[in-house]
Amino acid sequence: MPLTLRSILDLDVVADGDPLVLAGGDALDRIVRWVHVTEVDDVASVLGGSEVVLTTGLPLVGPTADPARFLEQLSAAGACGLVVELADLAATLPQDVVDEAERQQVPLVVLRRPVRFVSITEAVHRLIVGEQYQGLAFAQRTHEVFTALSLDIADAQTIVSAAADLIDLPVVLEDLTHRVLALAPQRRPQKSLLLDWDERSRRSPTRDEPGPWGADRWVTCRVGVRGAPWGRLVIPEAVDDPTREALVLQRAAQALQISRLVERDTESLQFRAQESLLLDLTEGRLQDEDDGVAQARALGMPAAALYLPVAVMFESAPTTASDKISGQRRTRAHLDTVSRALREARVDGFAGGFTPGGVGVIVALGRTTPEDATLTRLAAALDRLAPGRPGSRGPVVGVGRPAPQLLVAASRMRTTVNIAQAARAMPVSDLGYFRSTDVRIRGLVAQLQDDERLLAFAESELGPLLSLAPAPQHELLDLLRAYVGLRGNKTALAHDVGISRQALYGRLRKLESMLMVDLDDSDSFISLSLALLVHDYRSTLPTPPR
Repeated sequence: MPLTLRSILDLDVVADGDPLVLAGGDALDRIVRWVHVTEVDDVASVLGGSEVVLTTGLPLVGPTADPARFLEQLSAAGACGLVVELADLAATLPQDVVDEAERQQVPLVVLRRPVRFVSITEAVHRLIVGEQYQGLAFAQRTHEVFTALSLDIADAQTIVSAAADLIDLPVVLEDLTHRVLALAPQRRPQKSLLLDWDERSRRSPTRDEPGPWGADRWVTCRVGVRGAPWGRLVIPEAVDDPTREALVLQRAAQALQISRLVERDTESLQFRAQESLLLDLTEGRLQDEDDGVAQARALGMPAAALYLPVAVMFESAPTTASDKISGQRRTRAHLDTVSRALREARVDGFAGGFTPGGVGVIVALGRTTPEDATLTRLAAALDRLAPGRPGSRGPVVGVGRPAPQLLVAASRMRTTVNIAQAARAMPVSDLGYFRSTDVRIRGLVAQLQDDERLLAFAESELGPLLSLAPAPQHELLDLLRAYVGLRGNKTALAHDVGISRQALYGRLRKLESMLMVDLDDSDSFISLSLALLVHDYRSTLPTPPR
């Protein structure tokens, strides 16, 4: 534990001096870094801060003493307290000295029995050095833990749990919109930790350096490369001395960033050869059309007049984020489902796991092959093989633009995946699939859903509303959503929400005041519409597994 003046007064060697606190009793818990003995009046040049100063009292009651100046120097230097041995001078200190110490907020303690200062300094310095050694040992252990996790390419949940174990405190990883990505409650009730999390988290700011900030004194640390954070780590409790906690969060943030970078570039060894080809094509590693067609033919897909990119998105399974084996099995199961659907629908093509919960497909279309009929058969086969669970929907199919070249069609796969992701938040299509003309700006939002700039934009536009308690937040968001949906038609809006126009105007003025915008301004209307779309889209995403 950090050494404080209060804990120093409890040491046997100090207790033998019968200490009495005369001033600054509410500041005895400042962390002490050293002990300094002095009998001179001028100490400003020899103090570095956080020291406890020992003296026999000459600077306070000696013939040349200027106690006000002496105490002012201690205060300015950040001293943790002044301990005075009175045995050889007087029975007590003058009241004006005590009053000055109180005014300067310098804890003042007198020892009413003689003690050997060297015994005090030896005891305190031994504890300080021991604490420093423990700090070095803890730093080494922290380094070893997170180095091993980085080498193992540990996932976010494993890293967050390791951080919580090191400091024995709960740790939360959240994104820029305060959505919890991973949680290690460390024996705390998870329900109470996450109660009103969005609102409470917004009250706790993040600075450039990890540390305790805000009224709640939560310890926070940004996660991401400098200037482009994508999340932050939070200890949702106040910590007296967060030195160790800040160190752990900083190393955990580095491990999370390494894991994120590696995961983006790592290919699973469990996927089929089809996935390897799909990734080679979509990521530009295979740039020769003839080579690509030859490899596709070797995997069973004939040469075609047109190639059509298709993305199939499955509902995320409710398993823990740290269960890598289950994640690989789900991906393999999704790939098998799509491959079986291709065979049952008599559709030529090859598939590969392309994104978490999603499979990319390149469909080969002959000169006389009807595109719509082919897609309808494929969607129907997927519905039969992977029907949605009660209360959920089955696979969502997104369709990109066809191309006569395999490489061009594959280059459109990312856009196709975005179409499928955006379609997850839309009503089920009668056709069984979605094109870009169906999702439009939702597709752009889906494409940029993890872009820090887009999240920061939505946060800046809607932040004042999202900081409210749930009930007024939902009420005002619903009002803004209805306003945008009716294109600002206030007559229709008043009828829609069932209130008078006068009452509606009052609510809209409140909304404008909170957001500091003019709702009738076209730029404000467009900006808020986009921010709402981002907020609503991310609200439909499945809760990250923990």
